[in-house]
Amino acid sequence: MSMSITEANKALVQRYSQAVIDGDMDTLLALQHADVKWWVLGRGELDRETFNAAVRNGLLSAKKRSVVITGLTAEGDRVAYEAQGEMVFEDRVYRNTYHNLLVIRDGLIVEGREYMDTMASTEARLR
Repeated sequence: MSMSITEANKALVQRYSQAVIDGDMDTLLALQHADVKWWVLGRGELDRETFNAAVRNGLLSAKKRSVVITGLTAEGDRVAYEAQGEMVFEDRVYRNTYHNLLVIRDGLIVEGREYMDTMASTEARLR
């Protein structure tokens, strides 16, 4: 039996989250449409290149990464998820709580909206 679109979209979010944990930039890029649009609280709209450079140079530069999805809801092409993140760097530990919305079409992320504690990201120098 094949997976429903909703279940496939939820699985994509879990793959994306696991790729962050693994530091797997190739998978992160492969799950995004070439024209993906990102919006991040405190930063506004970001194109694919800018968003991914921030991920590569920020979260993925940590020595150890943990992302625990604490809630996952999907309807149609939209998946909302809550997560707890912890990134361990040489000189600091960054912890944050996220609530993200991804729009997924044809198996790729076409839009992402990221909400988090902006004070935590500022204090961790991840801006």
